[in-house]
Amino acid sequence: MRAAIFDLGTNVFNVAICDFDSGGKYIRKIGKYPSRLGDGGILKGYISEKSFSNGFRAFGVLADMVRKYGGADIYKAYATSAVRDASNGAEFVASLESEYGIPIEVISGDREAELIFRGVSSAVSFEKILEGGGNALILDIGGGSDEFIITDGKKILFEHSFPLGMARMREMFPFPEPVSVENAAHFTDFVNKSLSLLWEAVSGFRPNVLVGSSGTFDTFRDMIYGDKNKKDVSVGLPMENLYDLHEKLLRSTTGQRMKMRGMSGVRVDYIVLASLFTMIVMEHVKPAAVYQSSYSLKEGAMAEVYEKFLRDENTYN
Repeated sequence: MRAAIFDLGTNVFNVAICDFDSGGKYIRKIGKYPSRLGDGGILKGYISEKSFSNGFRAFGVLADMVRKYGGADIYKAYATSAVRDASNGAEFVASLESEYGIPIEVISGDREAELIFRGVSSAVSFEKILEGGGNALILDIGGGSDEFIITDGKKILFEHSFPLGMARMREMFPFPEPVSVENAAHFTDFVNKSLSLLWEAVSGFRPNVLVGSSGTFDTFRDMIYGDKNKKDVSVGLPMENLYDLHEKLLRSTTGQRMKMRGMSGVRVDYIVLASLFTMIVMEHVKPAAVYQSSYSLKEGAMAEVYEKFLRDENTYN
C-alpha cells in the first residue's frame, strides 16, 4: 500500500510518499515547493491572485512528483492557516480538487496541532529526553500560524494555534535590514502580549524541554550542523549555537543570509523574525535542552493512515 500525504502550508507545500504493510511503514520520498500563499493578502484575509497562482503551481509540481513516482493508493491533503482564514479559501481548494482530483481537507488549528504532535512523537524519543521527568513544549513555526503543544511525552496537556505565523508577522512588521533594536523590541512586545494564554500554560505545566518541529527548526539545524547527521530525524540543538546564530541573523541582510551555510531560500525572508520568536519563547520557558524534529504534520497524518490500515487489515484477516 502506498500513501501520498500533502501538507499545504502558507509558505511551503510538502508531500510525503510512504509505503507500508503489516511489517511497518517506510517513507520513500519527501518533496516540497514554495507556495507563498500569504503574500499580499494574508492580513486582509484572502489569497491574492498571484499567491493563488503560486499555490496552484506548487500543488501541481508535487502532484506530478507523486505521479512520476508511480502514484499512490491513498491521497490525503491538508490545508492550514492561509486557506482556512481566507475568504476565497474554499475557491482555492475547489480549483485544486477539480484539476487534480485529490480531496483536500481544510483543518482547524487544534487539528493541526494534534497531527504535529503525532508526527513529532514518531521522531523524538520523549522517554529519553524527559528521562528525569517534566514536560516538553513542542513549537511549530508556520507561515500563517504557530502551533504549541505541551506534553508529558504520552499525551497532550495543552495545545493551541496562534495566528502569528512568520508570513503574517513579516507583513505586520516590515523592517529595514539589519533589523533595528526598536523594530525587534516592538515585535517582542507584540508577541509577548499575544501569547498570554501560552505563558499561563507554561507557568502551570512548567515544560523543561523545547522541541521545534520541521520548517524553521530544520533551517536552524542545517545552519548549525551543515551536512552532519542528515539521516537522523531528530537532533539536539545546543543553546549556545542557537544564541550565536540568532545574533548573526539579527545583524544580517537578505544577501548575507543567502550566503550562510544551510540557509533555505524559502525561509530567508522570514528567518530573522522566526529566530526572534524562538528567543522570546526560550526566554519564558528557560528550557534545559532544545531538540529539532524533522517530522511534523504530514508524518502525523501518515501515522494515522497507517493505524487505519492495520485496523482494516486485522478486520478482514
